[in-house]
Parts: sequence; C-alpha cells; structure tokens
Amino acid sequence: MSIGGEDTRGTNRPEQPEGTGGPAEGRRGTPSGGTTADGGRSGGTGERARPARNTVGWVALFVAVLLTAWQVVVALTIQGVADASQEVYSAVSLFVTLILAVGAVVLGLVGMSQRRPPRWPALVGLAVGAAAFLVTVASWVGGLMNT
Repeated sequence: MSIGGEDTRGTNRPEQPEGTGGPAEGRRGTPSGGTTADGGRSGGTGERARPARNTVGWVALFVAVLLTAWQVVVALTIQGVADASQEVYSAVSLFVTLILAVGAVVLGLVGMSQRRPPRWPALVGLAVGAAAFLVTVASWVGGLMNT
C-alpha cells in the first residue's frame, strides 16, 4: 500500500506525478501506460504502425528472377562450350535450375500461405518456379531416354 491509500502491489512502475510525461500518459506505450510488443513505438503517440510486409513473397520473386537470369546465361553460353564438356555443362545447368526452381516453389507456397499483402510476388515466384521445375524434369527425363 502506498501512503495515499492506493494499492500499488503488482505494478512495477514507480509513482509519478501527473504532467511529468510518465507512462501513465502514454508517452512510450499504449494509452493505458503499458508498453507494446515493438517497444512502445506504435501506441498512444499518434504514430501509425507500419503494416506487415510479405517478405517471403518478395524473396520468392527474387529467386524467380535469379532463376530466369540463370536460364538466360545458360542459353547464351551453351553454344560456346566445347562438345566434350557440353554434357557436364548441361548437367550442372539442370541441377542449378532444379535447386532454384524448388526454392522458388517452396518460397512461393509459404508466401501465398501468409495472409499479408502483397501476395503477387509469391504467386509469380510460385509460377516461375513450377514452370522451370516441370521443364527441368522433362529435359532430364528426355536426356535419359536418349542414352
């Protein structure tokens, strides 16, 4: 019990007189004086909380762009490779494409399952990754049939 008769047990805040800008006035926290999950930056002061962003979706889009760039590089450079090492070059290209495609598909699925906007980057990553995966598997199976 405090001197004024108020029960302050259970609160870990020292008493502050009114007008001093303490937590009771909502300076660093919620209007009731508590702090928010982000350290008190978004409550009671008139600041607006930033909306949550779909970071996984943007990473899926980045992987899809990286996959596309890899395919362009392979298409432009495969003609310059000697015939003896062209099979190795093709195998490495298929493997890297497969890894990037599976990564884009997984990241796209995770990004789509999150309910945060924007969802279009995850959808693009999923579509590009799925298309590259199907083409890579078909190319691999076709290469097995030729041998």
